[in-house]
Amino acid sequence: MKINKSPFVSLRTKFLVLFCLMITLPFLFSGYLTYQKYSANVEREAKTYSDQIVEQLSINLERYVKDIERITIAMYYDTNLLEILEKHKIARASGSYKSIEEEVKTSKLIASIIIDRTELEGVFIFALDGTLFSNLTETINGNWEPNSSKWMEQVKQKDGGLVILPPVEWNYYRNKPKEALSFARLIKDPLTNRELGYVKVDLTSKGFEKILSTVKVSTHSKLYVFNESLQPIYPFTQEGSLPSFDDIMGTNSSDIITSLRTTGYGGLQIIGTIPKEDLLTDARKLTSFTLWISVVSLIFAFAAALFTSDRLVKPVHHLQRKMRRVQGGDFQERATVYSNDEIGSLTEGFNSMVSQLDIMIKEMYELRLREKDSELNALQSQINPHFLYNTLESINMVAVKEQNNELSQVITSLGKLLRYTVDKQERFVYLKDELAFVQNYLNIQSFRLEDQLSAEILVDFSHEYAMVPKLILQPLVENAIEHGLGKDPITIQITSKAEGQDLYIYVTDNGKGIDPERRKLVEQRLVEPERQQSGLLSNKRSKGFALRNIHQRLVILYGVSYGLSIADSGPEGTSFCIHIPFQWEE
Repeated sequence: MKINKSPFVSLRTKFLVLFCLMITLPFLFSGYLTYQKYSANVEREAKTYSDQIVEQLSINLERYVKDIERITIAMYYDTNLLEILEKHKIARASGSYKSIEEEVKTSKLIASIIIDRTELEGVFIFALDGTLFSNLTETINGNWEPNSSKWMEQVKQKDGGLVILPPVEWNYYRNKPKEALSFARLIKDPLTNRELGYVKVDLTSKGFEKILSTVKVSTHSKLYVFNESLQPIYPFTQEGSLPSFDDIMGTNSSDIITSLRTTGYGGLQIIGTIPKEDLLTDARKLTSFTLWISVVSLIFAFAAALFTSDRLVKPVHHLQRKMRRVQGGDFQERATVYSNDEIGSLTEGFNSMVSQLDIMIKEMYELRLREKDSELNALQSQINPHFLYNTLESINMVAVKEQNNELSQVITSLGKLLRYTVDKQERFVYLKDELAFVQNYLNIQSFRLEDQLSAEILVDFSHEYAMVPKLILQPLVENAIEHGLGKDPITIQITSKAEGQDLYIYVTDNGKGIDPERRKLVEQRLVEPERQQSGLLSNKRSKGFALRNIHQRLVILYGVSYGLSIADSGPEGTSFCIHIPFQWEE
């Protein structure tokens, strides 16, 4: 009785679904947690690394600023330069003028200070009367314009302190203005503290870039440097305007990792930014790589699940097929035991149950056959064999007296038939005795059919003493005459052959043959279960029963591997084959 009516789902499908879920779900869950943990660790490590980088850069920049500041301070300790600036302290109506001697002295001073400093664009000394001294005597103007030197106000406010000016285009270069980062300081008289001029050092991009440009935390990471006034001084050049200090620090922290350091000397603000997208790129690459590995692993796992489920479900399917065959009436089927587990125990129990059923059914069938034989014997015992023999002998003597040899031969054959069927009680006989019985039957039929019937018995002499069940050939000959005889004469041929330990006996005719539909019906009747007793003992004997009786007797005696079958059939002729094992008289 079925408890539920849910749709049928095979055991293999359930096993595969469960196996895949047990593999996939934990794998996906662990992969998601790993991705989150890895992203958080990468972000934390990137933040720490960025802070360390910015801290180291601030130290390096502070050291560099001190080196540049030494250049500007050196001007205080050169008396020749202070005297020159003292002379050019007051602007004249006729304009500023510098002598060759002054220009040579300042050039030598500057050259001695900045020797081997290739990153310096130039050092400039601005006198208060508008005179401009520099080591670049040929590429700069000799004078400067107060109205274009607004940076001096910022320097003046520092009152002798160092000022770092953002990169702008300076117009005192002769050919065209140049963009340069500048360090500037107000020069005063050490004794009177009066203003004497300005010293300004212009840097090319090499100095800062040597320190800053080689630092690259990620693909899109950036580094910014601002002076004390929060004016951008690095990077030197960039497409579009540089973002302001407030813009950078106001960026959403969920998108950008920002590190800020301020140099203890020079007041430079160093900001490092790393887009989180860069960090997640590596995480995504790792995730993608892990995902591909996961897919491949899942494919292998699925293949393993298929293999394992097949190994697990195969014995169940095998047992199911065997049960269906047993359900159809084949009690010779046995299931193979594949494993030593619960399924194996179930298979052994099934085999034991089918064996017991097969034994019980065979015992019942044999009991019914014995009952039938007893009834036939009882009927036969009611006839006095000697009376029949004497009667036939009297008829035979009359036929001989009348010189009717053909009739005499028929009567003699009939007597031999009766002796074979009535007198002998053996279940097994020699094949030659069975053939002799068939020959007597053919003699009687030849008398009746005259030229319409002929027979050939071509059995190998070595097979004649094989033991065969009694009365297995005559029903086949009778069947061939009744169903094969038409308008044309019929020839019946009996042959034999041996293969290994088995004997094959063929009864072949060249009569009308059997059409495919009729053949299918006959083959079905050979193996179908025996019907009720009334069907077996009808007054008009069924030829289908005779053939089935031969097959069932052979199966009971020798097993399901043996029996009666149709070897060949067609529009002309039919061949029946009896397959039995070789047995010799002990």
